[in-house]
Amino acid sequence: MYARGIGEDYLSALEAFVRAAIGAYRRGYSLERLKLELVASRKLTGNPALDANLAFSEEELGVRDLWLRLVYLALEMVGEPPPGEPLASNDPRADETGVELLVLGVIRAYRDGYTLDSFKFELLLEGRQFDDPEQAAILSQWMRIVFLCLQLREEPQNS
Repeated sequence: MYARGIGEDYLSALEAFVRAAIGAYRRGYSLERLKLELVASRKLTGNPALDANLAFSEEELGVRDLWLRLVYLALEMVGEPPPGEPLASNDPRADETGVELLVLGVIRAYRDGYTLDSFKFELLLEGRQFDDPEQAAILSQWMRIVFLCLQLREEPQNS
């Protein structure tokens, strides 16, 4: 993974997710409504044995919920009107999770011309890194989602 990167399949899947989230945001789907859709996906066929294999686990639901929140916050923070109640607080520092500050930092870096890799390198040079490789990978994933969102939102919209 370190020599070859994270792979095209992963990047394509993440891009498809972000595109779908941007589309939902622009069509007026609130984050709460999408969360309900994720929970509703737990009962897909009515066959309990099959549904147990197909349904999202609690952890998977939490991951997708956070990914959606990252996309929705990014779009809101760059000025796209939110489809429901605003997610961002008046003071991103008040967000105990730190997600708003992360999104704001990535937006600033993107506007300043950084790529994801150059931004991560800048953070490394500033001494902002995690000792835990798992935490570093998760942070990198979150930044990638926000960067993807910012890049994809600038593409011409299909009607």
